[in-house]
Amino acid sequence: MKQALGWGRWLFVSAFCLWSVSALAAQIVGVRSWSGEDSTRLVLELDKATEFRVSEDSTPGRIIILLPGANTTIEGPRWPAQVGALEAMRLDTSSRTPRLILDLKQEAEAKVFALSPSAQYQHRLVIDLMPRNTNTVIEVVPPAKAKAAVRAEPKLPEVKLPEKPSRGLSGLFKSSGRKIVVSIDPGHGGEDPGAIGSMGTHEKRVTLAISRELANYLNDQDGIKAELTRDGDFFIPLQQRRKIGREEHRADIFVSIHADSAPNRKAHGASVFALSLKGANSATSRFAQQLAEQENKSDLSGGAVAVSDDISGVLAGMLIEGTLKHSLEMGRMILGEMQPLVGKLHSPRVEQAGFAVLKEPGMVSLLVETGFISNPDEEQRLADSDYQRELAVKIGNGILNFCRQYPVPGTYFDQN
Repeated sequence: MKQALGWGRWLFVSAFCLWSVSALAAQIVGVRSWSGEDSTRLVLELDKATEFRVSEDSTPGRIIILLPGANTTIEGPRWPAQVGALEAMRLDTSSRTPRLILDLKQEAEAKVFALSPSAQYQHRLVIDLMPRNTNTVIEVVPPAKAKAAVRAEPKLPEVKLPEKPSRGLSGLFKSSGRKIVVSIDPGHGGEDPGAIGSMGTHEKRVTLAISRELANYLNDQDGIKAELTRDGDFFIPLQQRRKIGREEHRADIFVSIHADSAPNRKAHGASVFALSLKGANSATSRFAQQLAEQENKSDLSGGAVAVSDDISGVLAGMLIEGTLKHSLEMGRMILGEMQPLVGKLHSPRVEQAGFAVLKEPGMVSLLVETGFISNPDEEQRLADSDYQRELAVKIGNGILNFCRQYPVPGTYFDQN
């Protein structure tokens, strides 16, 4: 009897140990995927942090990530497949160490890093697949190394500024008989949804829809060309957005489109923002300061880690001061166009704060908050395609009015 009892105790202890190990293991509770022009992002959401490493058994066509102790209830059809560079993925728990297996459509390198819980997200394991035939690399720094990251000083374009504000931007733009280029930046995207309204409207979808309408409207006008920093649901770090505007689009004007959010659901109205020259901790109002801090955190949701972006090092003083005066003027014109459509403006003047996405020299830059998605009435309007189109036309008219009043010598607006 004693022997049987001892055996029973051993079984109980063994079962308890197995249960404890299972309970301590990280559970994969969700998986998401996005495909961009230059990379494919896979995000595993876990109920707790877990160790990980890329296996030496990985090949250019198959990437294996070891996840000691990880488990999941996600079944085959719920795993992403046929997304960007990814053919299929699965978690293999048959071996001693669980393996996340990624079968690829093309050879790619994997950047794997972990993110701590943020807002509505739990622990996340992020996998960026970078096809080997791409020339564009978006570097993401793991959180443990974020504090040590140092941003290299960018090469600033040589710009001859006018001594005082004047009609014409000859000191700011190249003039060679070309069209004015406007880079339109739909805020948020991919892993970063932005604000979410009470009806489930995602800011990232609203901003993309308005931006597409704005680009279509401007491209129908003479003397102007519009480009989008993103034309799909994928994430782009803030620094990369503005660099796309200056380096890829070679833009004269940069406009970032957003939809605001506030704890007070009665808050309403559109706003326009320019950069503050006094740095990240200086703003023209508490509202502008809070909004800049909120928008600057979007990199954390999307998987990028903020690096040093001190305004004094990036803006080279006088260079930004010259473009800022014209940014404020264009902002006033956009506000004037939007006011009859949106009704009461949240702020009747162009506010200023340290928005990271605006910290690029050589472009007239603004951030436009089209309304409060946290306000149920405005959320309904912002989700309406007709209203999106009307709003885009108003913003576009403000840009066109600015180009006509401050024409670049040698361009269409200077000759007509």
